[in-house]
Amino acid sequence: MQAPSLYDYLFHSSGRNHVRVEKFDKGSYIYQPGDELAQIFLIEKGAVKIGSYSNDGERVIYDVLQPGETFGDLDYLDDHGIEFFEFARAMTSVTLMAIDRDYFKHIVVHDPVASEWFNVAVVRRWWKAETRLLHMTRGDIEARLSVLRKEYDKTITDNAGYRHNLFSLLSHQELADLTGTTRQTISKKLKNNLEPAL
Repeated sequence: MQAPSLYDYLFHSSGRNHVRVEKFDKGSYIYQPGDELAQIFLIEKGAVKIGSYSNDGERVIYDVLQPGETFGDLDYLDDHGIEFFEFARAMTSVTLMAIDRDYFKHIVVHDPVASEWFNVAVVRRWWKAETRLLHMTRGDIEARLSVLRKEYDKTITDNAGYRHNLFSLLSHQELADLTGTTRQTISKKLKNNLEPAL
């Protein structure tokens, strides 16, 4: 199911009082580690980068999400002492559907439409993470960049209607984070790829 269908479904269902639209400017934090989250977010427009902080306080990106993808603390792992310690930041201006977390957890179990959508969304994120991990452990830098380019070389639209190539929005450091390399390595590889063959 595509995200707009889920949007329409939730806004026209009996649960519409549990959902609202929120907009964020480019560069704004949607949440940071330690924030109390009472909602799950579904992207309608724009792109969001998800990450956390290393032990020395360095910001690290581990995913970039597009329209139709969901994020936030589902709070399913609370009993296992696992701390939710990530940030979400708008790469472009973004429009999100904020869904009350308890309501979201309820419909995932009891509503067939939402349940099917959630199952597909989870499997897609799982597949994306496993594919990236496979190439990080087995592929060379060119292969890792190729996987990222295939995944993110697409056009997204922000709140103002401007169109962006998602891959072009990624900085060298963000590409390094997503490929398990360094910014210098990424810079060198991209420079070499851009140089004309002699």
